[in-house]
Amino acid sequence: MPENINQKYQFGVIFDIDGTMVNNTSYHRQAWFELCRQHDIPLDHQSYHEKIHARSNDQIVPNLFGPDVNEAFIRKIEVEKESLYRETFRPVMKETPGLIALLDKLQEKGIRCAAASNSPKENVVFVLDELNIRNYFQAVIYRDLVTVGKPNPELFLKAAEEMGVTPERCLVFEDSASGFKAARAAGMPYIAITFGADPHELTKAGDAKAVYEDFTQIELEMLCNIMS
Repeated sequence: MPENINQKYQFGVIFDIDGTMVNNTSYHRQAWFELCRQHDIPLDHQSYHEKIHARSNDQIVPNLFGPDVNEAFIRKIEVEKESLYRETFRPVMKETPGLIALLDKLQEKGIRCAAASNSPKENVVFVLDELNIRNYFQAVIYRDLVTVGKPNPELFLKAAEEMGVTPERCLVFEDSASGFKAARAAGMPYIAITFGADPHELTKAGDAKAVYEDFTQIELEMLCNIMS
Protein backbone atom coordinates (compact mmCIF):
# COMPACT_ATOMS: atom_id res chain seq x y z
CA MET A 1 0.00 0.00 0.00
CA PRO A 2 1.14 3.61 -0.52
CA GLU A 3 3.20 4.81 2.42
CA ASN A 4 2.01 8.41 2.17
CA ILE A 5 -1.59 7.79 3.19
CA ASN A 6 -3.12 7.65 6.65
CA GLN A 7 -2.69 4.23 8.30
CA LYS A 8 -6.44 3.74 8.67
CA TYR A 9 -6.89 3.94 4.89
CA GLN A 10 -4.37 1.19 4.18
CA PHE A 11 -6.69 -1.51 2.94
CA GLY A 12 -8.13 -2.58 -0.40
CA VAL A 13 -11.72 -2.92 -1.59
CA ILE A 14 -12.88 -5.57 -4.05
CA PHE A 15 -16.18 -5.11 -5.91
CA ASP A 16 -18.11 -7.93 -7.49
CA ILE A 17 -19.80 -6.72 -10.69
CA ASP A 18 -22.98 -8.62 -11.61
CA GLY A 19 -25.73 -7.87 -9.10
CA THR A 20 -23.40 -5.65 -7.07
CA MET A 21 -22.22 -2.78 -9.29
CA VAL A 22 -25.27 -3.14 -11.54
CA ASN A 23 -28.66 -4.79 -11.13
CA ASN A 24 -28.34 -7.09 -14.13
CA THR A 25 -29.29 -10.48 -12.68
CA SER A 26 -32.68 -10.60 -14.41
CA TYR A 27 -31.04 -9.78 -17.76
CA HIS A 28 -28.57 -12.65 -17.41
CA ARG A 29 -31.48 -14.89 -16.46
CA GLN A 30 -33.52 -13.70 -19.44
CA ALA A 31 -30.59 -14.40 -21.78
CA TRP A 32 -30.14 -17.96 -20.47
CA PHE A 33 -33.86 -18.71 -20.86
CA GLU A 34 -33.78 -17.36 -24.41
CA LEU A 35 -30.66 -19.36 -25.27
CA CYS A 36 -32.20 -22.56 -23.89
CA ARG A 37 -35.36 -21.88 -25.89
CA GLN A 38 -33.27 -21.51 -29.05
CA HIS A 39 -31.50 -24.82 -28.32
CA ASP A 40 -34.66 -26.70 -27.20
CA ILE A 41 -33.35 -27.20 -23.67
CA PRO A 42 -36.08 -27.29 -20.97
CA LEU A 43 -35.43 -24.73 -18.24
CA ASP A 44 -37.56 -23.76 -15.27
CA HIS A 45 -36.98 -21.81 -12.07
CA GLN A 46 -35.62 -24.79 -10.13
CA SER A 47 -33.23 -25.98 -12.85
CA TYR A 48 -32.04 -22.41 -13.38
CA HIS A 49 -30.88 -22.25 -9.76
CA GLU A 50 -29.45 -25.77 -9.85
CA LYS A 51 -27.52 -25.41 -13.11
CA ILE A 52 -26.95 -21.71 -13.83
CA HIS A 53 -27.34 -19.17 -11.05
CA ALA A 54 -24.07 -17.68 -9.65
CA ARG A 55 -21.93 -20.08 -11.70
CA SER A 56 -19.35 -19.31 -14.39
CA ASN A 57 -19.99 -20.26 -18.01
CA ASP A 58 -17.47 -23.10 -17.98
CA GLN A 59 -19.66 -24.72 -15.30
CA ILE A 60 -23.03 -23.75 -16.79
CA VAL A 61 -22.58 -25.01 -20.35
CA PRO A 62 -21.75 -28.61 -19.31
CA ASN A 63 -24.67 -28.48 -16.86
CA LEU A 64 -27.01 -27.64 -19.74
CA PHE A 65 -25.51 -29.51 -22.68
CA GLY A 66 -23.81 -32.46 -20.95
CA PRO A 67 -20.40 -33.12 -19.42
CA ASP A 68 -18.67 -34.08 -22.67
CA VAL A 69 -18.73 -30.64 -24.32
CA ASN A 70 -15.31 -29.30 -25.34
CA GLU A 71 -13.77 -25.88 -24.80
CA ALA A 72 -14.65 -24.66 -28.31
CA PHE A 73 -18.32 -25.51 -27.77
CA ILE A 74 -18.36 -23.85 -24.35
CA ARG A 75 -16.92 -20.69 -25.91
CA LYS A 76 -19.47 -20.78 -28.76
CA ILE A 77 -22.41 -20.98 -26.33
CA GLU A 78 -20.83 -18.34 -24.11
CA VAL A 79 -20.61 -15.92 -27.04
CA GLU A 80 -24.26 -16.57 -27.95
CA LYS A 81 -25.53 -16.06 -24.42
CA GLU A 82 -23.43 -13.02 -23.55
CA SER A 83 -24.38 -11.31 -26.82
CA LEU A 84 -28.06 -11.78 -25.90
CA TYR A 85 -27.39 -10.37 -22.43
CA ARG A 86 -25.49 -7.27 -23.59
CA GLU A 87 -28.04 -6.50 -26.29
CA THR A 88 -30.90 -6.35 -23.78
CA PHE A 89 -29.03 -4.78 -20.84
CA ARG A 90 -27.10 -2.00 -22.63
CA PRO A 91 -30.07 0.36 -23.12
CA VAL A 92 -31.07 0.24 -19.43
CA MET A 93 -27.74 -0.10 -17.62
CA LYS A 94 -27.14 2.17 -14.64
CA GLU A 95 -25.05 1.96 -11.50
CA THR A 96 -26.32 0.54 -8.26
CA PRO A 97 -27.20 3.77 -6.39
CA GLY A 98 -24.21 5.35 -4.67
CA LEU A 99 -21.54 3.24 -6.40
CA ILE A 100 -19.66 6.04 -8.15
CA ALA A 101 -19.93 8.35 -5.15
CA LEU A 102 -18.31 5.66 -3.00
CA LEU A 103 -15.61 5.04 -5.60
CA ASP A 104 -14.85 8.77 -5.56
CA LYS A 105 -14.40 8.69 -1.78
CA LEU A 106 -12.13 5.66 -1.94
CA GLN A 107 -10.03 7.17 -4.71
CA GLU A 108 -9.71 10.46 -2.82
CA LYS A 109 -8.21 8.63 0.17
CA GLY A 110 -5.87 6.51 -1.95
CA ILE A 111 -7.67 3.27 -1.12
CA ARG A 112 -6.97 0.73 -3.83
CA CYS A 113 -9.92 -0.92 -5.55
CA ALA A 114 -10.41 -4.00 -7.70
CA ALA A 115 -13.26 -5.43 -9.74
CA ALA A 116 -13.54 -9.23 -9.64
CA SER A 117 -16.16 -11.19 -11.56
CA ASN A 118 -17.05 -14.71 -12.63
CA SER A 119 -18.04 -13.19 -15.97
CA PRO A 120 -15.91 -13.32 -19.12
CA LYS A 121 -13.73 -10.35 -20.07
CA GLU A 122 -16.24 -8.98 -22.58
CA ASN A 123 -18.94 -8.58 -19.91
CA VAL A 124 -16.59 -7.02 -17.38
CA VAL A 125 -15.29 -4.47 -19.89
CA PHE A 126 -18.89 -3.85 -21.01
CA VAL A 127 -20.01 -2.75 -17.52
CA LEU A 128 -16.90 -0.80 -16.58
CA ASP A 129 -16.82 1.09 -19.88
CA GLU A 130 -20.56 1.76 -20.12
CA LEU A 131 -20.48 3.23 -16.60
CA ASN A 132 -17.13 4.94 -17.35
CA ILE A 133 -15.57 3.69 -14.11
CA ARG A 134 -12.57 1.65 -15.25
CA ASN A 135 -10.16 4.35 -14.02
CA TYR A 136 -11.16 3.69 -10.39
CA PHE A 137 -9.70 0.17 -10.35
CA GLN A 138 -6.08 -0.81 -9.90
CA ALA A 139 -7.00 -4.42 -10.76
CA VAL A 140 -9.70 -5.93 -12.96
CA ILE A 141 -10.04 -9.71 -12.64
CA TYR A 142 -12.40 -11.78 -14.78
CA ARG A 143 -13.05 -15.49 -15.16
CA ASP A 144 -10.56 -15.95 -18.01
CA LEU A 145 -7.64 -14.93 -15.75
CA VAL A 146 -8.06 -17.67 -13.15
CA THR A 147 -8.21 -21.45 -13.11
CA VAL A 148 -11.42 -21.70 -11.10
CA GLY A 149 -14.21 -19.16 -10.58
CA LYS A 150 -16.18 -18.38 -7.44
CA PRO A 151 -16.93 -19.92 -4.97
CA ASN A 152 -13.22 -20.73 -5.21
CA PRO A 153 -11.29 -17.77 -3.70
CA GLU A 154 -8.79 -17.50 -6.58
CA LEU A 155 -10.49 -14.46 -8.16
CA PHE A 156 -10.30 -12.48 -4.92
CA LEU A 157 -6.78 -13.62 -4.09
CA LYS A 158 -5.57 -12.57 -7.54
CA ALA A 159 -7.29 -9.20 -7.13
CA ALA A 160 -5.50 -8.69 -3.80
CA GLU A 161 -2.18 -9.66 -5.35
CA GLU A 162 -2.57 -7.23 -8.24
CA MET A 163 -3.55 -4.43 -5.87
CA GLY A 164 -0.52 -5.18 -3.70
CA VAL A 165 -2.70 -5.73 -0.63
CA THR A 166 -2.65 -8.80 1.64
CA PRO A 167 -5.93 -10.79 1.59
CA GLU A 168 -6.83 -10.04 5.21
CA ARG A 169 -6.60 -6.31 4.39
CA CYS A 170 -9.19 -6.57 1.61
CA LEU A 171 -12.90 -5.83 2.03
CA VAL A 172 -15.33 -7.36 -0.47
CA PHE A 173 -18.70 -6.11 -1.74
CA GLU A 174 -20.81 -9.05 -2.92
CA ASP A 175 -24.40 -10.13 -3.61
CA SER A 176 -24.27 -13.91 -4.12
CA ALA A 177 -23.73 -17.02 -2.04
CA SER A 178 -20.79 -18.07 -4.22
CA GLY A 179 -19.23 -14.65 -3.66
CA PHE A 180 -19.76 -14.80 0.09
CA LYS A 181 -18.16 -18.24 0.13
CA ALA A 182 -15.22 -17.05 -1.97
CA ALA A 183 -14.59 -14.07 0.33
CA ARG A 184 -14.80 -16.33 3.35
CA ALA A 185 -12.33 -18.80 1.83
CA ALA A 186 -9.97 -15.93 0.93
CA GLY A 187 -10.01 -14.71 4.53
CA MET A 188 -11.61 -11.41 3.52
CA PRO A 189 -14.44 -9.66 5.37
CA TYR A 190 -17.39 -8.82 3.14
CA ILE A 191 -20.45 -6.60 2.92
CA ALA A 192 -23.62 -7.90 1.26
CA ILE A 193 -25.40 -5.62 -1.23
CA THR A 194 -29.07 -6.55 -1.67
CA PHE A 195 -30.12 -4.23 -4.53
CA GLY A 196 -29.70 -6.84 -7.27
CA ALA A 197 -29.49 -9.94 -5.10
CA ASP A 198 -31.63 -13.05 -5.01
CA PRO A 199 -33.25 -13.14 -1.51
CA HIS A 200 -32.34 -16.83 -1.18
CA GLU A 201 -28.66 -16.00 -1.76
CA LEU A 202 -28.74 -13.49 1.09
CA THR A 203 -29.60 -16.23 3.58
CA LYS A 204 -25.99 -17.37 3.11
CA ALA A 205 -24.56 -14.03 4.30
CA GLY A 206 -24.82 -14.69 8.02
CA ASP A 207 -21.23 -13.64 8.69
CA ALA A 208 -21.33 -10.45 6.58
CA LYS A 209 -19.86 -7.41 8.32
CA ALA A 210 -22.89 -5.43 7.16
CA VAL A 211 -25.85 -5.70 4.79
CA TYR A 212 -26.97 -2.71 2.71
CA GLU A 213 -29.53 -2.29 -0.05
CA ASP A 214 -27.10 -0.21 -2.11
CA PHE A 215 -24.05 2.04 -1.66
CA THR A 216 -25.84 5.28 -0.73
CA GLN A 217 -25.64 4.77 3.05
CA ILE A 218 -22.07 3.45 3.14
CA GLU A 219 -19.67 5.82 4.85
CA LEU A 220 -15.89 5.65 4.59
CA GLU A 221 -15.52 5.73 8.39
CA MET A 222 -17.63 2.61 8.68
CA LEU A 223 -15.36 0.78 6.22
CA CYS A 224 -12.31 1.95 8.17
CA ASN A 225 -13.84 0.64 11.39
CA ILE A 226 -14.43 -2.77 9.81
CA MET A 227 -10.82 -2.90 8.63
CA SER A 228 -9.24 -1.48 11.82
